[in-house]
Amino acid sequence: ANVRAATLVAKRLARDGLLSTTAQAVEVLGPAQFLPRVDLNLLRDIGLPVDLFAYFEIESTPGEPEDVATKTVLRIARELANGRSASDLATELRAGSFTFSATRPGFRVSTEGGEQSIGTLRLQIANPAYWSGEGDGGSLDLARQLVSELDGTSFLASIEEKHLDAFLDLARAWPLAEAARFIVLPEPLPVAQWAQDNGKAGSDSAGKPVVLAPRFASRGEEAPVFVPGETFLIESLALAGVDVVQSPLLFQAGNLLAVSDRVRNERILLVGEAEVHRNVALGLTREQVFDALRIEFGVDRCVVLPAVSFHIDYELTVRSNVADSADSTGAPQSGGVVAFVNESAAAVRIILDCGIDALARHGKLETQRAQQARADLADGRIDPFMETIAACLGAQSQTFGHFPEEFAAAFSAGPADSGVGSLQRFLLALDILTAHVVGPGELPFDPYTTAYLRSFLRRDADRMELVRALEQLGWKVLPVPSLSDGSRGINYVNGVQDRGRYLMPAYGGIYTPLDQAAKAAFEAALGPSVRVVPILCGESQRRSGAIHCSVSVIPAL
Repeated sequence: ANVRAATLVAKRLARDGLLSTTAQAVEVLGPAQFLPRVDLNLLRDIGLPVDLFAYFEIESTPGEPEDVATKTVLRIARELANGRSASDLATELRAGSFTFSATRPGFRVSTEGGEQSIGTLRLQIANPAYWSGEGDGGSLDLARQLVSELDGTSFLASIEEKHLDAFLDLARAWPLAEAARFIVLPEPLPVAQWAQDNGKAGSDSAGKPVVLAPRFASRGEEAPVFVPGETFLIESLALAGVDVVQSPLLFQAGNLLAVSDRVRNERILLVGEAEVHRNVALGLTREQVFDALRIEFGVDRCVVLPAVSFHIDYELTVRSNVADSADSTGAPQSGGVVAFVNESAAAVRIILDCGIDALARHGKLETQRAQQARADLADGRIDPFMETIAACLGAQSQTFGHFPEEFAAAFSAGPADSGVGSLQRFLLALDILTAHVVGPGELPFDPYTTAYLRSFLRRDADRMELVRALEQLGWKVLPVPSLSDGSRGINYVNGVQDRGRYLMPAYGGIYTPLDQAAKAAFEAALGPSVRVVPILCGESQRRSGAIHCSVSVIPAL
């Protein structure tokens, strides 16, 4: 019976809701097991989030327990024992009112539009050694660069205990003005790099910093996987003096972005659509999820954005109150919100241009043919351009799509720069260009290749939907040459907005011109009052993350 009940919960909780699924589970288990004493542990063991019962209003009658969860299950068990079925109860259970209350009353999530300075930066060190050397942009190198740039900032770094000594030996050479500003928290379990996802910083009603942790730390989308190391490290944060509160809601914080719109005097929580589905899977309706997120994070409203990328922080970064005009004295006026989004077409052209240079520089493409290919690309003569590049790649490939490491080395600018990673980005740019120039009747017969190419067009349509949603908020949306293609992308919007500074992801190597183009786009929009600081994170991007994914900012008081 327990297995059947657990299977039922897994299949029906998201569809039927918490209370109705509970009634079905009690029916399978037998109402007698819950009369006269309610065993909540049994329901918890079969997968029901019994703590969420506390937010459903159940009318009390004399003699009933005060605990809402116990009272709810007891009421259901009595009705079933009296001959009613779970389906009979479904309508009235769905009609029950839901009133969420904040886990920490007065909590307000920190907005991420550059209004506040960084007080403490929380990191998770996945490896105690550089991937290939300083400048590789991996977990360790990213921490080194942030320490160098953020003078006066405090750091909390979680690391698996077995890596501690090796990390300390290396980190002692970092330019730390005060060693006490860098606190290392050893953990018994493995720790991945992505510190953003397992906690969202904010403040309590007194203005003191608080970190709101999810129900449990997770990875993945379709079926979020419980990650023990990143779930339990919040206990070490508490021991280090961080006020940590665990929410009953499930979220990956890179898919949540709070924005302060002072023009409209409201605080908005941008929510990736996956976070809605995660909590619907706990037995809440969409409307209940929106209400719970709004209350839990202390915002005025939630706006759901489409899942263009894995998380919304890979699709946009937002700057609040950007000066967009000047008064009669020339002083800048406080403007509204600017959202920077990926523009793949511009990034593709620059990546291809850089790739042509690399091929010519290493003798893989004759100088004259390289010049012609560059001219064809610039003038929109895509067919001859593709013919030239296809011939070059065909001459180098061992089998279709497979290239020797020696060929990939042509795309490397040094020992800390991955030639394989840079070649992959060049090939991706060719795929994206192909998807946009091949007509419906010219698609290859192979259904897998056709589906792959069409996926780029679908993503573009989703991104336009995201842009429309941002524009409907009255925000200015500005494109940045940038790719958000997971482990093959070069992403510039996954950065951190600090007061007077934007920490921008950079890739380096042969794609330095793309870094410079993205930096120029930010500088043109933000003006001289905001310094754009490139931080190399190539190896992190080859793992589908960058700066914002890798850090959690606790603002200064």
